[in-house]
Amino acid sequence: MAELVTFPGEEIPRADLVEALADGTGRDAMSIAAGNPEVTQLIASWIREAAHAGNWTRVDKFANLAAPLRAPGLGGALQEILDSDAVGFNREDFVEILGEIRETDAVACLCRVAEGSLGEDAPAYWLCQKVIASLAVIGTPEAFEGLRRMTTQSWPDVVRWHAAVELEVEDELGFDEDQMLGW
Repeated sequence: MAELVTFPGEEIPRADLVEALADGTGRDAMSIAAGNPEVTQLIASWIREAAHAGNWTRVDKFANLAAPLRAPGLGGALQEILDSDAVGFNREDFVEILGEIRETDAVACLCRVAEGSLGEDAPAYWLCQKVIASLAVIGTPEAFEGLRRMTTQSWPDVVRWHAAVELEVEDELGFDEDQMLGW
């Protein structure tokens, strides 16, 4: 249940107040948290509540606010959404946030996102590229293993090349950069 803050003559749930203050980019995160210190501890639960209600605008706003705060539970909340059957949210943003916060527990989820997107992400594979970038930022042995798996023949060449570039093995795998970039 959302915590209430009382103003003269009305009660406004804290989550509603914070949503009204947030610009959706996260640039205002520190100032919002300074004025509302409980935000960091509560925002992951607000993300889950908004996702359950299908309020993706609110989920996106809160996720972008939570990322620079490194809010506890953010990575888990985003992984739950990515692993769900939900539609209507920006998967690319969530993938980027998981990399930005270096959520080491998200490696398996990110790999599932990439695998599950192959049929709909062609021909540029933008979502796969974001997964690759996030895995590289996370930088754990498991993340690098996920990148190595993406360089195998079972993946489309574009995905293989981007993963190989992050691993710095594109020459070893025989990729022609000009050809891959369409030059």
